[in-house]
Amino acid sequence: MKVVVTGMGIQCALGGSVKEFWAGVEQGNSGISLIKRFDVSPFEPKLGGMIPEGDSIESDEKRLFSYARTAAKEGLMNAAITDRSTVSLVLGTSNGVRGSKINDISYDLAEELKLGGLVITVSTACTSSAHAIGFAADLLRRGTAKTVIAGGVDILTLDVFAGFYCLGLLSKSPCSPFSNPLGTTLGEGAAFLVMEAEETAKQRGVQSQAVFMGYGMSADAYHDTRPEPGGTGICKAITAALKDSNLKPVDIDYINAHGTGTAANDSAEWRGIQTALSNHAVKIPISSSKSFLGHGQGAAGAMEAITTLAGMQHNVIPPTLNYTRPRPFSPPDPVPDKHPRPHVTKYALCTNSAFGGLNTALVFGRNDSDYKPQKESPRPISVLGYGINLDKDYINNFVPYDDLRSTDLTAQLLAGVVAMVLNNAGIPFRSNECENIGLYVGQDHISEDSREEFEISIRERNIKHLSASAFTRLVVNYPAGVCCRLFGIKGPVAVTTAKPDSGLTALCLAADNLAWRDDTDLMIVAAVASHDPDSGKPARAVGLLLKAGDEKSPVRLKKWSMFRNPIHKHEESLKADGGLACLKAGSSPVSPDLGDIVSAIKAINDNTQDSVQIKSEQSLNNMGFEIIIERGN
Repeated sequence: MKVVVTGMGIQCALGGSVKEFWAGVEQGNSGISLIKRFDVSPFEPKLGGMIPEGDSIESDEKRLFSYARTAAKEGLMNAAITDRSTVSLVLGTSNGVRGSKINDISYDLAEELKLGGLVITVSTACTSSAHAIGFAADLLRRGTAKTVIAGGVDILTLDVFAGFYCLGLLSKSPCSPFSNPLGTTLGEGAAFLVMEAEETAKQRGVQSQAVFMGYGMSADAYHDTRPEPGGTGICKAITAALKDSNLKPVDIDYINAHGTGTAANDSAEWRGIQTALSNHAVKIPISSSKSFLGHGQGAAGAMEAITTLAGMQHNVIPPTLNYTRPRPFSPPDPVPDKHPRPHVTKYALCTNSAFGGLNTALVFGRNDSDYKPQKESPRPISVLGYGINLDKDYINNFVPYDDLRSTDLTAQLLAGVVAMVLNNAGIPFRSNECENIGLYVGQDHISEDSREEFEISIRERNIKHLSASAFTRLVVNYPAGVCCRLFGIKGPVAVTTAKPDSGLTALCLAADNLAWRDDTDLMIVAAVASHDPDSGKPARAVGLLLKAGDEKSPVRLKKWSMFRNPIHKHEESLKADGGLACLKAGSSPVSPDLGDIVSAIKAINDNTQDSVQIKSEQSLNNMGFEIIIERGN
C-alpha cells in the first residue's frame, strides 16, 4: 500500500503554522533567542527555541496541550479532513510534564479533536515523533487504520533545561551543527503529518503532498546518553529504512540530520551516514534544522520532517545556520548558508537519535514517487517463550552488580524479564544473535524512585546542580535502553504507553513488524511498571519472545488486532475459528494484557486448550484488542 502525506501542521519558534514557519526559513530567520519564560540567570547558556505565545499560558500542562492542538488542527484542515470518526492518532512525546501520565496528552487531544480511531502514544525520548510517523505508516499498510495523524509535541521547561546543562550539552551560542562552537540549543514545539492510503486520498479528491517511503529503527546498546562513536546504530536504522523503501543509497538526494551540535552526536551521525550510504554520502547535502528551531526533543523528528517536506515542495533544501568552519568528522556539504538552497529532491532521508541509544530514519519521496512493498504476504509468528518477573533482584543472577549501578526499579524489573526469556531460549547475552533482536515495551510511567531522586537533588542542591544521573532516567524509554546495553540488543526498539493497554499495543506493533518486515526474526515484547499510582498494584514485568518464519513451533500467534471501539474493528483480522476458549483481558495485576497472553500460552502448553482467544473490547480509553494464540505443529 502506498502511504501519502496529505496534510501538515506545526507550531514552533518560527511560527504557528506551516506558512509562517516556512516564511521564516526562507527569510533566514532563527527561532533561537533569550529564554524569558523561566529564570535562566543561574546558567551561562540562556538560549532556547521558544514559542513566544507559550509564555502567556499559565501551566506546563496547558502549554503542552495548546501546542499539540494548534499543530494537529492545522494538519487536519490542511488535509481537508471533515469526517474524523475513523482518524487515528499516534503521538510521540519525550518528557511531557516531568513524565507523569505521559499519555494523557494523546487522549485529551483525541477527545478535543473528536478523533474516533486508535490513540497510541510513543515515548522514546528524541526519536518519539519519528517513531510515531513510522508506526502510523504500519497501521495504514496493514489496514488497521484509514487515516492517521502522526507527530509529536514537547515543551521546554526549567527542569529539562537544567538537566541538559548538568550533562554539559548546552551551547552558549545558538547551536552550530557540524561546526563550532560545540553544544546544542534546546527548543520546543509540535508538528503533525496527516497520512493515509493513496487510494483514500484519491477518493476524497485530495492531492498528496509527499509519499512516505519507509522507516528504520535500531539501538546502539552502548550508553544512556552518548551515541556509539562509530555510528553503527544510525547506520543500521538508515539501512533498514532504505530496505523498507525499496531504495538504494544512491537514490537519496538530501538528508535532514539529527545534527544536535554536540561533538559526540554529530561525528557519530556522520560516520553512520557514511557507512550506510558509502561513497554517495559525500555527494549529497546534509543540513540540520536544529540550527534555527533548537532541539525540539520528542517533537524534533516531526518538526524536521515538515522542514524537509516543505523544502521538497519549494524545490529547495533548508540551510544549516550559524556555520563557521568545518569540524573533524563532519559532512562536506552541510548547506552552510542563511537561506534555503535551490535543489530538486526526489527522495529525502531524515535521521534522529535519542537518549537510551535509540535511532530512527524516515524516507520521504515526492508525490509522484513509486512505492513497492517489502513483503507481499506476512510471515507466521511463533511464541518461543515467556517470563514473569516480580523481583527487582532477579537480574542479579545474570548481570554483575557494577553493570546495574544507578539503574532504577523499572529498569531492573524489565532487565530481569528480558534475561529470563533470553536465558530460557538459550540465547547468549551480547551475542551476534542478540544484535538482531528487537524489543518493544509497553510502559506507562517512569520509575518513581528516579523521579524522587531527581526532585530531592533539586531541593538539596538547587536546580543548577541537580542529579544528571537521575535526569537521564526521566525518559520512559530508559529501562529499554538499559536492556539494550546489558544484553547487546541492537534491533528495532520502541516504547508505547496506552494505559491500560500498553502491553497489547506493544504486542500488536511488534507482531506487525515481525510479520511484514525483515529487520529481525526475533522480538521481545514486554510490559513493565514499578508502580501503579491509580490502583496501587505491585511492581511487575511480563515478557514474551516471538519469532517470525517458524511454522513448527508448538505455540503460534495466529491473529492480532487493535481497534478504538467495536464499531471500527478490522473485520478480516477478527475472524476467529469456532470453539475457542475465551479469556477476557484485565485479570492480571500491573500488566493485565500480557499477563493474559501468558495464561493462554500456559493453557496450550498444559494441553488444556488448543486455541485461546483473548478479547479486550473495553478499557478506560475505549481501545479494543483481539489476540488468538493456538497450538502449532
